[in-house]
Amino acid sequence: MTIKVIIADDHPIVRLGIRLMLKDRLNVEIVGEASDSSELIAQLGKMPCDVVITDYSMPGGSYKDGLYLISYIRRYYPEVKVVVLTMLENLAILRSMLKLGVHSILCKSDDQEKIAEAVTVVADGSHYVPATLAARLNQASSDESWGGEAPLLSAREVEVVRLFVSGMTITEIAARLNRSIKTVSSQKNNAMRKLGIGRDVDLYKYATRSGIG
Repeated sequence: MTIKVIIADDHPIVRLGIRLMLKDRLNVEIVGEASDSSELIAQLGKMPCDVVITDYSMPGGSYKDGLYLISYIRRYYPEVKVVVLTMLENLAILRSMLKLGVHSILCKSDDQEKIAEAVTVVADGSHYVPATLAARLNQASSDESWGGEAPLLSAREVEVVRLFVSGMTITEIAARLNRSIKTVSSQKNNAMRKLGIGRDVDLYKYATRSGIG
């Protein structure tokens, strides 16, 4: 069976690298590429696809990025397997991806050969999470089950913080996430309160340390 793949990333050089790495795989066919969510959804709507390889942070496009885009794909294209590439290390976001039905999460710093492995595994109906990430997720779950400290921020709060430290305003974040300005402002303030942070500059520092930004 030929695995039909669409690659989505806002950096052309990343798409090229993935394409070159997959082009010699006899059972893989690259059927489309996208630089934002609008192009990705358009591609999904007009051609058969088995696996989408998409960046988590992909600015621009009517279907946003991050958890919103993943949720949209899983809702309207449930038969498509989703492989997410990211530099994020925050466990709240990574867990939320898996809960939404993502089939594989890969770090952009991983060996690119893992992308080929992931495509093959998820196309066969299984999940692919690299051992190092799986160990972190399992350890965190174990710590929490024994009364350890759970992640302080909800996935929605983490998403707001991620976009805020990327340079977006509260108004822009509200438009991106399809939430009210009041809701986004409250989520940012709640995140800062939970973290004991009173200044935006300290929020930037937290985002860098925790792998959100």
